[in-house]
Amino acid sequence: MKIMNDLIPDAECHTGLVLVRIEEGRIIGGFVLRPDQFVTSITELEDARKMAGLPASSYTRGVTDL
Repeated sequence: MKIMNDLIPDAECHTGLVLVRIEEGRIIGGFVLRPDQFVTSITELEDARKMAGLPASSYTRGVTDL
């Protein structure tokens, strides 16, 4: 799949993970994930913290969070 560099900066030369946003089947944006980045939900992150014996965090969701 060819992705325009203005939609996802640095994607044209990238090998690895990319997070994309799609609307009605068309890529409208996204970004390259660095090697130290990952994607999860707040719920899964909190569950992992609990399993590791760490205290709960105080993450909050804003109106613009999707």
